[in-house]
Amino acid sequence: MLAALLSAFALSATPVEPPPCRFQGEPRAWTAQALASWDRLDRERLQMARPVTPVITLFDQGCAYTLTPDRRGDFAVGQRRYRTRGVPHRGRVPLPDGNSVPAERLAFASPLSDGRMFFIMALPSVWRADRSEPRDPNLMAMVVFMHEFAHSQQAEGLGERIDGLLARGLPENSDDDVVQNRFGARAGYAAAYAAERDLYYRAARARDADGARLVLAEAAGAMRTRRDRWFTGEEALYAEADDVFLTLEGTGNWAAWTWLIHPQGGRMAPDDATAFIRGGGAHWSQDEGLGIMLALERLSPDWPRLAFGADGVTADVLVDRALAR
Repeated sequence: MLAALLSAFALSATPVEPPPCRFQGEPRAWTAQALASWDRLDRERLQMARPVTPVITLFDQGCAYTLTPDRRGDFAVGQRRYRTRGVPHRGRVPLPDGNSVPAERLAFASPLSDGRMFFIMALPSVWRADRSEPRDPNLMAMVVFMHEFAHSQQAEGLGERIDGLLARGLPENSDDDVVQNRFGARAGYAAAYAAERDLYYRAARARDADGARLVLAEAAGAMRTRRDRWFTGEEALYAEADDVFLTLEGTGNWAAWTWLIHPQGGRMAPDDATAFIRGGGAHWSQDEGLGIMLALERLSPDWPRLAFGADGVTADVLVDRALAR
């Protein structure tokens, strides 16, 4: 009897292996929906000549799923087809360069050493588990996907502009907050930025095209004044950095905004979608960038094809083009 009890205890104490990480259920369904949402935006507004199929890593609380482009892969959405593989991550998700990131709420796109693009993102279950974000986590997950997946498509245009800025002296650790971090605390800068940003949103809300054009011209003038005052001498390079990062982050936020207002997406009213994406406006290039793109929507609806094209046409050029019409 004692031997039988000991045997039963030994069996019950044997560690239970976690279930295998199969790319199915919510991870697979959500990823299909997200990629289909991007493809719809591409068809309807971007019409990209060379859409990018990045290597993708998605993860939840226990598993990391790598989607590798493969014409014979088992997972297909539109023209993209992937070979899928899932592995346990034990709290840190591996990156292709040998580093890893914590399995928490994050998303970003990055080039690989072989020239391909890489995209990584936490799946919705991770966003739902993090109570620090006051906005709806399910909507937030798709908004973040649309924003960051936009960047995976922009290496040939805006990505090359950033590489050029780094080669010419922009600090190596620069990101989309580089202008805000360098100039934000200088006397008068934040007030000038805020007034300029508000003008772009006023242009986006104008009653008619003529009103939008007048306010957009005022906003562009305020931007020139800000740059002429602060981006001088050895810091003149930041004028171009400002333009490039406003474009990069503005287009990402615009892509998310289009999903929020789409009848097959978030189904939000445009003003509600704008408020949702702006949040607290902590990241200036993202906030003002969205205002610029929404203003362009009023006057130059074909602007996305230029911004997402191989030339990566930037906000300054797009605004000048809209005002010249």
